Amino acid sequence: MKILITGIGITGKSTVRKRLYKIITGWYHAVEHFDCDYDRKKLPIEFSSEKIYLIEDVHGPAPNAVSPLKSFNFIFYLLPCPFTHLCFWLSRMIIWYKEGKFSWDADVGTKGKWKGSGKKYDIKNLLPILKEFWQDWKNRRNRIDEDLCVIKKTSIPTIIVIPKKKGGKILFSINC
Repeated sequence: MKILITGIGITGKSTVRKRLYKIITGWYHAVEHFDCDYDRKKLPIEFSSEKIYLIEDVHGPAPNAVSPLKSFNFIFYLLPCPFTHLCFWLSRMIIWYKEGKFSWDADVGTKGKWKGSGKKYDIKNLLPILKEFWQDWKNRRNRIDEDLCVIKKTSIPTIIVIPKKKGGKILFSINC
């Protein structure tokens, strides 16, 4: 069984994938999980019918996904409210600023590349990080609508997962 975990960027997909992995391995031992944003090479060439695969891909419903949408048996789509999504972004921007690198770009060179100066707390990274956020934020609604439109055209069972930030924790509720 192949399960897709998808949604727009910076919504908690990795956390959902890791939590699902822990839950499912408690019931069933043959589970593998992959963070495949931009990297098709991480996936097995052949999938066993004896295993459950949890595959995270930010481009899941898009033509440049790591696996065609029709190859999945189930989809979890993460859909935070704007406030929660903004909180996720703020946390991410702080981490990027501290690290001096941001926004992994898979299309640069053969192995991809981080943007930024590489220097921790470099003030020169602030404006580009804010631009990165704004580019993503202004297209948020369109990307969500496009993703959900593509998913609705399939007959793949889909659960909408709503991430919420409460204190320092990320909680998830399910909207069927």
